[in-house]
Amino acid sequence: MAPTDQFIVKFKERADIQSSDMQSTFGLASEAVGIHVEAVRTTGSDEEVVKTDRILGAEEAGELVAALASDPNVEYAEPDTIMRTFADQPNDTYYHSQGMHAYDSILGAWDVSRGEGVNVAVVDSGILDHSDLNANVLPGYDLISSAAVARDGNGRDPDAHDKGDATSAGQCAAGQPASPSSWHGTHVAGIVAAVAGNNKGVAGVAPKSKVVPVRVMGSCGGYKSDIVDGIVWAAGGGVPGVPQNANPARVINVSIGGREACTAPFQSAVDTARSLGAVVVVAAGNENINASLISPANCRNVITVGAIDIQLNRAYYSNYGLNVDLVAFGGDIRWDVPSGVLSTLNDGLNTPTTEAYYYGQGTSLAAPQVAGVAAMMFSAFPALTPGEVEQKIKATANTLWSCLDGCGGGLLNADQALRDVAADAAPIGTGEVSVVGGTGVGAELKPYVSGPWADVPRIDWSYQWLRNGTPIAGATNNAYELQGDDLGARMSIKVTAKKMHFDAVTVTSAPTALVELGSLSNSPPATLEGEPFVGMTLTGSAGEWWPQPGSLTYQWLRDGQAIQGATALTYTLVEADAGKAVSFSVTATRPFFVQTTVKTEPTPTVMPADHVVTPSPIQFVEAPYMVDDKYVVPVSPGVDYQIAGMTIKAGTYSARGQVKIRAIAKPGYLVAPGAKAEWTVFFSTKGPAYTAPAKSPFKDVLTSQQFYKEMSWLAERKISTGWVEADMSVTYRPLTPINRDAMAAFLYRMAGSPDFTPPAKSPFKDVLTTQQFYKEMAWLAQTGVSSGWTESDGSKTYRPLTPISRDAMAAFLYRLAGSPDYVAPYNSPFEDVSVYQQFYIEMAWLSEKKISSGWTDAYGGRTYRPLSPINRDAMAAFLYRMP
Repeated sequence: MAPTDQFIVKFKERADIQSSDMQSTFGLASEAVGIHVEAVRTTGSDEEVVKTDRILGAEEAGELVAALASDPNVEYAEPDTIMRTFADQPNDTYYHSQGMHAYDSILGAWDVSRGEGVNVAVVDSGILDHSDLNANVLPGYDLISSAAVARDGNGRDPDAHDKGDATSAGQCAAGQPASPSSWHGTHVAGIVAAVAGNNKGVAGVAPKSKVVPVRVMGSCGGYKSDIVDGIVWAAGGGVPGVPQNANPARVINVSIGGREACTAPFQSAVDTARSLGAVVVVAAGNENINASLISPANCRNVITVGAIDIQLNRAYYSNYGLNVDLVAFGGDIRWDVPSGVLSTLNDGLNTPTTEAYYYGQGTSLAAPQVAGVAAMMFSAFPALTPGEVEQKIKATANTLWSCLDGCGGGLLNADQALRDVAADAAPIGTGEVSVVGGTGVGAELKPYVSGPWADVPRIDWSYQWLRNGTPIAGATNNAYELQGDDLGARMSIKVTAKKMHFDAVTVTSAPTALVELGSLSNSPPATLEGEPFVGMTLTGSAGEWWPQPGSLTYQWLRDGQAIQGATALTYTLVEADAGKAVSFSVTATRPFFVQTTVKTEPTPTVMPADHVVTPSPIQFVEAPYMVDDKYVVPVSPGVDYQIAGMTIKAGTYSARGQVKIRAIAKPGYLVAPGAKAEWTVFFSTKGPAYTAPAKSPFKDVLTSQQFYKEMSWLAERKISTGWVEADMSVTYRPLTPINRDAMAAFLYRMAGSPDFTPPAKSPFKDVLTTQQFYKEMAWLAQTGVSSGWTESDGSKTYRPLTPISRDAMAAFLYRLAGSPDYVAPYNSPFEDVSVYQQFYIEMAWLSEKKISSGWTDAYGGRTYRPLSPINRDAMAAFLYRMP
């Protein structure tokens, strides 16, 4: 919950609500939390806006909301939160040069908190006056015990100002070069809490937090004993000879380290700080070695921070390993200074001179970014423990795919960390609960939670169902099935909301209406099966019931009246049922439920036994040649015969390809169960076995030629007579494409030239009744072998002089065979034929029946060339291979 000094209160609608009632509510809430509350205006939605005499932090704001909402006259209460546009960037001069804000997703976190009310101790080299930092600096302490190290002429004192850590050559160790003062603590402090929005300099990660400077580092570094005292003192612990810290820190930043194991003093200091409620953030170190070798980075209960560069790679200097918890932007200024971390500093080389801003690099500068985020987390939710802060910071870090080894949980994500905390910080508030569901035994009840608490994240809900106000043993789920023991009782539920760091809130619903007898349902419903004629046995089914009945009983009915003794699942129809309808009923009973009876739909009128007919069989006669193939439809009393849904008269019919006939009962009759009522027969088109003559019937067809047998078969069957040339010889012209008109003639003769009188009016606009092969083309249209093309004016054309393509040829032959039952394969047998292509089924059927095998390419695949015209020799082969 964000800090605020205004709140919104909605009073329940009530005719007699008075202004005095509202003032009483505000007065009681003021007394409960010790904060003055005053109404300032009414909103357009009839809500009251109230103001406190100061800005309240998250915890106090939550307490006031709870106090207001507890009044029975109040429907809800909530903070009047100050809203701002997302990603509201500060106006600091160098803000856009601070890469850490972008890499660590700082800006989004500021929508939740900026660190208000939280102290961050910087255990370092002390601090300098800096106009971009002073407003956020609290009194600290100089804990350097050695006057030489401190450079201030004395030991420990209340002045935490940095006196510099410049050294001369060889001062700290033989051969070590001279170095200027680093002003390290000031650089670190600026990263944590430099003032934001002041039109100058830089912005800290937590710009409304306060820095408590703890000076432990001076010339040549600092003693471990001073550093551990600094950690303890910063957290509010006691250090002999040193006054208590008046501003204890919730976050302690230690950008210090040395190569050794975590010794007892360091671990003790860290544990003490943690026990006092402080998070300790430490730098992993800059030696490009395993952080397990660096103390205090290798201690328990610290957040160890490594560094990345602008490429999101582990910085070349950053230590690594299992001790690293996560990384933040540490920069790399070797080749490009602005690729570092920009913060507050000083131009002095030995002692302080002019305030300034400098870029730097290192895990020392990555750690305070994490410290700043921890400060914002404590500000947003002070009840957090150090362990929870550490867990959340690590859990919300972004995985770095460029650094999966040595970067811990990933890159610091302040935005996600603060949103995670905001979810924890949202108070439970209050709400309402009601019971929804049926009122009969067997019905399911559920709680319906409403009001402000329904939308609060991370609540653990628990339930207790009550019967007449008394808890029901074991009924602690969020759903409850009404039992027999509940009959006549009123039900309610007690809902308890629990959340870490908040008191539990329990609300009990109003009681339900009295529990009634339950209802039995039948789905799928009861059914009956069987043919309704005398002598037939009907079978009933009870269907499925819920809940399971205790018992089921059955009754057969004749025209709605019970049939005496007919109480089994089956019933055989008798003469008394003729002319009437029979139905089946099921009665279900169960304790504490209403007895329920269901009835099936009645049968059609039951027919006498002599109206049950057995269809006479169809006679099929397959002759040597297709022209003589026939089937005979008999006269069968009470039966009609149909082909493709059309009734056909008794008689003898020519057969071609597949013939499928179905027998159906005439009105007032039934086909006897089990009687054969459907026939499917396929008549072959081949005829007797054939041996090609030694002498070709065609002058232009050699006996050794491909398809000679098939072409001579066409001549023998008079399917093709060829052309009579001037010298009276007969030619076939085998390599000439066959036109659609000649194709009609071939198929008509293949079918045995059946008796057919062509219509006086041509079925095709482009075919004259006087045209060669008109009769054959009209026969194709009449039999459905070819429907031609439908033109834009609605007329039909056949295009008789166009060569027929191989795909259309497949369709012609398939239809000539009576369009037999056939399911095409999922995968095409031809590589150049798609399963979605026109005439795919017909082409696949040709392959299945081995009428056409297509061509085999060099890779073993088969092609059909569907759009190529078919020559007369190949046409002969197709017809000869017809089944």
